[in-house]
Amino acid sequence: MDVLLTLFYILFSICVVYPPTEFISAGFTIPQLLDSYLGSENVNFIGYHMKRISITALIHSALPLGYTLTLWCGGERGQWMPCFIIGTGIIHMLMMYKIAQWWENDRRNHPVVKAMLPYVPPGFDWRILASNFNVEYRGVDKVSIQLNATSKFIATQTWLVKVGQYGIDLVKQSDCALVATATDSHNISPSGEDEVQYVNIEAIPSRDSIKRFSFRISTTALRELQPRLERPVRVPDHISLLPTLIERFVTIFKQYVDQNPVYFVDQELEVCIGCMQNTANVKLDKRCPPPPPGLEQNVAPCQQCNCRVLWCCACMGRWWAARAAGAPAAWLAQRGSCPVCRATFCLLDVCPAQLRQS
Repeated sequence: MDVLLTLFYILFSICVVYPPTEFISAGFTIPQLLDSYLGSENVNFIGYHMKRISITALIHSALPLGYTLTLWCGGERGQWMPCFIIGTGIIHMLMMYKIAQWWENDRRNHPVVKAMLPYVPPGFDWRILASNFNVEYRGVDKVSIQLNATSKFIATQTWLVKVGQYGIDLVKQSDCALVATATDSHNISPSGEDEVQYVNIEAIPSRDSIKRFSFRISTTALRELQPRLERPVRVPDHISLLPTLIERFVTIFKQYVDQNPVYFVDQELEVCIGCMQNTANVKLDKRCPPPPPGLEQNVAPCQQCNCRVLWCCACMGRWWAARAAGAPAAWLAQRGSCPVCRATFCLLDVCPAQLRQS
């Protein structure tokens, strides 16, 4: 009986400290259960996390005491039980004393407030900075990236914040540099076509009074984060970021297009209407033979496109990939349609365009 209770309580404690997806979906986490007490994170970010961290530390410190009480209720009456109950009770009381110290002395010992103090001028109230941060956090131009079940990374217009279970790391964007330190890749499909890469990034403040911190995000999340940063993440030469599936497809698409015959035009090439940056350099010119007998109904025949040169190769590849179906390995063998006239074409019909030399 004691073994079963112990295994059950260990599993319960793990789910409380590191809640799985099922607990989060069911709303069985500390912030979700105490939502009415904690208030709104979006309205009062600093106050919300001051309460959340205090409650989380209080509940986690009570887990050993809860285990001893569970054994007592289960009928355990060993000689060691009174000492065990007293010891776990002392642990909980020490944490209660620690939390009480956090909220004393104008709350300046609280982990959230201590993270802000390096940016509070002498003689000023930290609540002014907290109020300004709350106003900025309510803006729509922030980005929030969930790191795991208990932590997340937030980038506002001015601040970078890593939220953890027992504290937060806070630094101004203008006062730190973000450096990629390591990467690791994982295949999420047996064929290896779907690969995800994670990047370890370290925030290095320019002021010694601010603690360094690190976080781990996917390259997809990094690309979403980059436009919100004052300074881009520095990637050393020995670290290579995995391109997205679309970027990898576009690279292969360009290689095959370069093997097709050149289509010469007499007019100056225009700017691509897709990206408005690169020069339009591909023309859809029907070159493929008709489908073999018996396959006419299964394969749509290619059609001649009469549009002028309007697209660059990269945008045409992205258009193709966005409308491709099935496994990525079979995308090149499919048919596409002209973005303008909807004429059906295959890869053999995409020809590089060049201005005819007079």
